[in-house]
Amino acid sequence: MRIALRRPFRDGTVAVDLDPLSLLCRLAAAVPPPRGHTVRYSGVLGSASRLRPLIVPPPPPASADQPAHTKHSTKPRPPTHRSRYRPWAELLKRTFAIDVEACSQCSGRIKLIALVTKPSSVAHFLRHLGEPTAPPTLALARDSPYYKTRAVRLRKYGGSRAGAKGR
Repeated sequence: MRIALRRPFRDGTVAVDLDPLSLLCRLAAAVPPPRGHTVRYSGVLGSASRLRPLIVPPPPPASADQPAHTKHSTKPRPPTHRSRYRPWAELLKRTFAIDVEACSQCSGRIKLIALVTKPSSVAHFLRHLGEPTAPPTLALARDSPYYKTRAVRLRKYGGSRAGAKGR
């Protein structure tokens, strides 16, 4: 697939030839991470700036024609403890939609009884279950898909197009 550039690069590149895998890799790199902010503010507009209240206007007051559920309550909220700790089961459920605390047979709740950390105990349990105790061998590394990318450049003193290697 050939992607034409709007303006030539300094070296005369006017188009880039990509195989489908390279194109997908470049597109995937441009996609923002899930549930992440795509607009970030820094400096005075940043959320932690001490000068932000002086620049950003306050929210408009609630008017009488708004429904009751959208108005802010006048009762002060009790202070909450904001801990960043989340249990591993909750993290798996939020991230991958896997509920590890649900029984696969009866859909009841499962409770963690023990956590095995000794390598000898882990090997003993794996042997009992008939699972391998040694890690699998690593496969050889492969080249990145970018090796098939070609750039099309204009010749420096001519108007004809000249391809990259192999053309």
